[in-house]
Amino acid sequence: MEPELVRTSVLVVGGGPIGLALAAGLGKRGVECTLVEQRDDAVGTAKMIVVGVRTMELCRQLGIADTVRNWGFPLDHALDSVFCTSLNGFELGRVKSPPLSTVADTPHSPERERPCPQTWFDPILRDFARTLPSVRLEYRTRLVSLSQDEEAVSAVVEDEGGRRRMIVADYLVGCDGFSSTVRALLGIEIRGQKHLDRSTSIYVRSSELRTVHGLGDAYRFVFVEPAGPWAVLTTMDGRDLWRIQLIGHGSADLSRDQVGEVLERMAGTPVEFHFEDVSSWIRKMTVADRFSDGRVFLAGDAAHAHPPNGGLGMNTGMQDAFDLAWKLAALLQGWGGPSLVDSYDMERRPASARAAEESLANYYRLTKYPLEEDLSRADEKGENARARLGRLLVEENEKAWQSVGVHLGYCYWPSPIVVADGSPKPDDDLTDYTPSAFPGRRAPHAWLADGRSILDLFGHGFVLLNFSKADIAPLVDAARRRGVPLAVHAIEDEKAAGLYERKLVLVRPDGHVAWRGDECPADCDLVVATVSGHGPPIGACRASDTTLQSGLEDRAGALLWQHGCVQTGGPRSRLGMGDRRYPAPGGPSRWRPKSRDGPWLGDRTGDSRRRRRRGD
Repeated sequence: MEPELVRTSVLVVGGGPIGLALAAGLGKRGVECTLVEQRDDAVGTAKMIVVGVRTMELCRQLGIADTVRNWGFPLDHALDSVFCTSLNGFELGRVKSPPLSTVADTPHSPERERPCPQTWFDPILRDFARTLPSVRLEYRTRLVSLSQDEEAVSAVVEDEGGRRRMIVADYLVGCDGFSSTVRALLGIEIRGQKHLDRSTSIYVRSSELRTVHGLGDAYRFVFVEPAGPWAVLTTMDGRDLWRIQLIGHGSADLSRDQVGEVLERMAGTPVEFHFEDVSSWIRKMTVADRFSDGRVFLAGDAAHAHPPNGGLGMNTGMQDAFDLAWKLAALLQGWGGPSLVDSYDMERRPASARAAEESLANYYRLTKYPLEEDLSRADEKGENARARLGRLLVEENEKAWQSVGVHLGYCYWPSPIVVADGSPKPDDDLTDYTPSAFPGRRAPHAWLADGRSILDLFGHGFVLLNFSKADIAPLVDAARRRGVPLAVHAIEDEKAAGLYERKLVLVRPDGHVAWRGDECPADCDLVVATVSGHGPPIGACRASDTTLQSGLEDRAGALLWQHGCVQTGGPRSRLGMGDRRYPAPGGPSRWRPKSRDGPWLGDRTGDSRRRRRRGD
């Protein structure tokens, strides 16, 4: 019996935050979209706990930022990160971050990052997607196979009852995680560090963890022993729900008594708690060889997997979703050209590699420290050891937890749909962020006289910002002839004009600068054709992209060598984009993770797929 035939414009495989965000972005643009997810719509324990500043800006585009802000995390709760020997031991250092209630404005964005674990974030995205008439969400449905030709993608899906259907779509996007079925069916390889360590996440409820010590409220507590940090305790809701991460411990076979031992080790005293859940997982850093194949695309963990350090995994994937949403909408609505397809891989893969590189660096910032045998001594030697290590921990990890540059400073250049203006590309600072309207960069934020951010002007079609009284008719006419949606905004604000540096700036639907100049270009038709995907051949751009990727790889390989994670004569980099070989600076030493196993844990052979839910 032939499977039932169903038609949709875009088939999204995977119903995590990336798939839901993509479906929402398409649906908001009126694009017909079907999402299939093999699980039900319940969200288990949260893998992601922080919504980054750029993701908040994208939520602002969707109109759900208020919901994310107000999900329930206490606005007056301190967001500090504290390094300590135990909750009742010694405080080593503190990365300060003000409560949400004390910051009305941030200089570079109308938003700021928010604690919002996946347990709450995914339902917000899901509920919004369900309000969009063109979006269908189908749970307990898995992808079985796919094929494609020049016209469409054909995918066989199966529901939990065994009923199979053939879904024919113009495009398919795999948002189905690190073990992506879509990526496997396409035969796309992933490169990198597939096993940095195996860690364990434990979820408990305990009101005592806020009151049993004198360190005050904080967002996370990092527990440090002479061998280095061994666990992180993070508040999930600012009240009584906590996540414990055991760094380098890989067993999900923990009893309630063993969890109690972990908590006592952290607190320095027995603690009352309710045992919610435990999971074991592998920390990894990988990037796919390519992010697209014909009419099929990869996004999120299916394309790039990150160590969670710094919160760049989901937040980088959200940028994939918003990049794809407007491009697929443009193609389906008829005004987008074929270069939009190529541009996705060429823009998002270097940006993802950049974020993945920083995630790996953040992992080493947290885990690689010199042995401090005197750490717990109550004398001058202990005090000196704690001061020395505390300074190092704070200096290094501020870069992971307060690195606005990595969230806002990425650049889509070179790209086949971005027009250069001859100015030098700004330096890429992953920690600090300097606003820039360089073509390919995120358009800078500025408050307008009516109380809106200039970012609020972006999201649907292209936007032409006019900071002067220049004649814009040629550009407007060129867009109209191509059918490219274009809104024009006259901006009379000196501060904003200074940020954008040119009198005319053309901004893409995703808020990235496509072109800028002090007057209309000599060939407006060519500019509009280029930024909408109808530009000239992209061979030269691909060559430049290769150069950019190589540079990312070289920095990645150097980072791995710095921490002794690549053997002499081994693969040239974690990205695996070629097979050149690095000489080992300083010798062939290979890093091995420190063993922090306690007598309560045993060996680190837990299955990452084993998850248990228990009560008291």
